[in-house]
Amino acid sequence: MEWQQLQTEQEKIHAQLRKASRLKEQSQLLNSQIELTQQEIDQHTAALNQIRSKLDKLDSFSFMNMIRTWTGQQDELRAEKIDKAAVLELKMNEAKKMQVDLTEDNIQVKHKLRQIDEVALQQALKQVLSKKNKYLQLHDPAQAARLEHLANEEMLTKQLITEIQEAEEAGEVALTKLGQAAASLHSATGYSTWDTFFGGGLIATHLKHDALDQSENYLHSAQIALQRFHNELLDVHEMSTKSLHVETDGFVKFADYFFDDIFSAWSVHSKISTAREQVSRVQDDVHNTIWRLRDKHNKAVSYLQTIIEEKEAILNV
Repeated sequence: MEWQQLQTEQEKIHAQLRKASRLKEQSQLLNSQIELTQQEIDQHTAALNQIRSKLDKLDSFSFMNMIRTWTGQQDELRAEKIDKAAVLELKMNEAKKMQVDLTEDNIQVKHKLRQIDEVALQQALKQVLSKKNKYLQLHDPAQAARLEHLANEEMLTKQLITEIQEAEEAGEVALTKLGQAAASLHSATGYSTWDTFFGGGLIATHLKHDALDQSENYLHSAQIALQRFHNELLDVHEMSTKSLHVETDGFVKFADYFFDDIFSAWSVHSKISTAREQVSRVQDDVHNTIWRLRDKHNKAVSYLQTIIEEKEAILNV
């Protein structure tokens, strides 16, 4: 059928134009997020410099190494400053890692955008729309408006389904990364319990710190995966229609709270347990959001089938 062929061609063009628009939005969002990470780096650096100015002999100093070998025999005020500096150093390192990953994401987005010729697509779309209009007026002018409305709803719904699928996939990746972080924290907690309550000695302490170093890496992987999931959810929200709205505004603001306290005083058993609890809460949030996405996915597929059946009924009269 000529009209269906034209419709299929229009859908392909719209999908490419939507992809270009989405890539531009993603690039703008990533630029904003990169700027925010730079602000965090600057703030943490300034705070660390203030602490450095109040402490002596800090050349080639690692706050994390100091806090992990802290014996409690030093001055209490000095210990408090070093503890604060250790947390700042961890957060600054995380912000730097995040900035690198976001920058790499942005490079990939811009590369994809350069592969799309929007001018040629717009010209092709005009030709298709002109042919469709002539066909509808010639074959079924009475139903032309309704048929065109259904065609637009079909395109939007298909695009929304694609966005939901991509968000679901990003959510599953985030869950995997969170699971790895949780497992690593569990290991660190075990060593911490041994070290704290059973006098595990130097070997237990060394193993604990190795586990914490691994946890830091796993947590960063989880954090960037969560940020990507969050960005995909923004695409879903942007694509929502009056007929099929997808709520994502209530989703957790990862960057605002996930790392606020999670790295504080790694050598303290209770803090490691707190970090595990935070990861568990985020896992629950991601699970719930994926469940909502799947529910909307099923409803979108059902809605699409309804549109297709009505459109076919009009065309087959």
